[in-house]
Order: sequence, then C-alpha cells, then structure tokens
Amino acid sequence: MKLHPDELAFAQDYHRTTPFEELNAEQFKLIMERGRALHRWFKEHQYIHFIISFMVIAFLFSLDAFVLLWLPRLFFKLGNGLGITLICSLIIGCIHSWLMYSLVVYSIHEGAAHNLIFPPRGHISRLLNGFANNLCRIAFADPTYYSSKHLSHHSKFGTEEDGEFLNFVLRRRFWMSFLPFGVLINYSDFVIHRPLSYSKSSMYSTLVTLSYNAIYGYLMIEFFGLLFTFLTLVLFSTHFGFYMDRLRHFSEHNLMPLENKNGARSFGLGFWGLLIGGGPWGQACHWMHHLVPSIPWYQQLILHRYVVSLLTLRQREQFVLQPLIGYPKLLWRLWKEPNSFVSRAKNFPVEKT
Repeated sequence: MKLHPDELAFAQDYHRTTPFEELNAEQFKLIMERGRALHRWFKEHQYIHFIISFMVIAFLFSLDAFVLLWLPRLFFKLGNGLGITLICSLIIGCIHSWLMYSLVVYSIHEGAAHNLIFPPRGHISRLLNGFANNLCRIAFADPTYYSSKHLSHHSKFGTEEDGEFLNFVLRRRFWMSFLPFGVLINYSDFVIHRPLSYSKSSMYSTLVTLSYNAIYGYLMIEFFGLLFTFLTLVLFSTHFGFYMDRLRHFSEHNLMPLENKNGARSFGLGFWGLLIGGGPWGQACHWMHHLVPSIPWYQQLILHRYVVSLLTLRQREQFVLQPLIGYPKLLWRLWKEPNSFVSRAKNFPVEKT
C-alpha cells in the first residue's frame, strides 16, 4: 500500500479541527487491566488455544470443500439450464470467495503479522506457525509483504511511516480497487495483501493459489462441467472476498484520530461485522486489536463487549456500529465526508497551529 502525503495532511487537519470524544484515563485503565487479564489466560492455556486454532482452520477448509463439491448438487437438482448454472455459480463463487477471504484475514493478520495462531515456542509449534502463517497464499496473499507493512501500522500509527495508513482515504483510490480482477491488477494502490510489483514471495503465492484452485477445478469440471467451474472459480470467486476486504480496510480507520488508542473502530458481532470483518476470527473487533494487540481473536470479542459497556453514548457512535443500518450509514459517511472536507480545505485552508 502506497502512502499519499496529501491524505496524511488532510488527516492531520481533519483530526485537528473535528471534535472527538476520546477514551478518558479511567476507561483506558480499566480496558488495559481487562486486556492484561485476558493475555495472562492466553499465555497460561496454550493447549486450549492450539485446539481452537486447529478447529478454525479445519472448519474453513471443510466448509469450502462442502461448498464447492456438494452444495452445487442441490442447485442442479432443480435443473441444468443456463439460468441455474449462472445463479448457482454466483452463489457458490461468492461463498467460496468469502471463505477464502476469512481464511486469508485470519492467516495473514492473526498469523503472519502477529504469530498468534500457533505461537512459536518449540520445534512442533514453529512448524505449525509457519504452516498457519502461509495459508493465506491460497488466495493470492503475500504474508511476507503484509507483515512488513503491518508492524509499522502499530508502531508508527497515523504517521508518514505507517505502512498501512488508513485514517483518511479518498474515494477514488477506494472505488478503483473494485474494477474487474482488482485483486491482481493495479488499478489502484489501495491494496495490502500483495506488493504493487512482483516479488518471489508474491509469485509463490500465485503458484499456491493456482494449484489449490486447479485441484478443485479438476473435480468440479468432472462433476458439474466447464462453464460452471469457470464462472465459479475464475469470475465470481476472484471478486467478492476481495471486495469485502476493501470495504473493511476503507472503514476500519477512516476519519479516526491519528493514534492507536482512539484511532480505530469495531464493526461488532452483528451481520455486518462478521461479513465485512471476515468472520469472528477475522477483524470484526479491530479497535480491540489496536488497544490490546497481544490477545487472539476470541478474546478480542470478549474485550469488545466489556469496552462497549464502558462507553458513553457519543463514544459508541464514534467507535462502534448501531445494529443493522450502522455499516451502510458509516459507508455513506466515509464516501462523502473526506471529499467534502477536501473541498472545504481547498477553499478555506486550515490554519496550522
């Protein structure tokens, strides 16, 4: 992901001129105390954590196999015409794409960036760690590139050295990533799962992705035919999950303050949070991750519920979504407000203090 200096400058101006109710000292103290208690449990119960991690990975792979090889049979019992093929491939392709996105965000973020899926302590755990951290390669993601950028996202958050700067994103960069096959083609530099130029690591990811899909593609052609397989694995599955990832990235930090404690929002455990966040093991509660980055996903969910209970009404509006209509409202705001602020700033420049 490329840093745009103008977006950084606009973020600084926006943060300086826009009222925001930050966490107070007492709230932050209580959150840190709860976070440390959760982390202690995590460190003391590594076997339970390993079992949870195994279950997540097994569930995603098993469900993907079911979706690609068995679920289409239910559709084709209704007929095998062109209409059924199109509808079936669209539904199956989108579900498969979302499952791959869910696995990628779990592997690349929880694994490659933070080593939290199988924390490396001995020979076996190091092998498991390497396996989990590279699972994201089955959907074009490059864990080597991502982890190098993400570490600075925490240590240099909201600065020009932030390798994943997201606090002010203009909508042109965002919507151009939705052009066909944006997961592979550099219409926009608003991508983080891979570098903007080829590397050995990204080429390896492409090879792994093609191999994984070739295995399923061969079986699907045998069972359901070439047209269904092409539409599912090439046309539909290369878009939906990537679009969810772009929505998540566009809305996690956009228009939030330029520091870790108050600089992110959480989507929560409702429909939108799980869909956009990539499931409960994804980043549905991303603000919790920035507050306490050392705890795994299931503890982020626990911490989320605790933190929400501490917030004022105004803070809830800023940091979390209201049910059902919360994400569409947020997306509409993020679509309009940054560009409106830029227009006002150009006409009435913000005075630096």
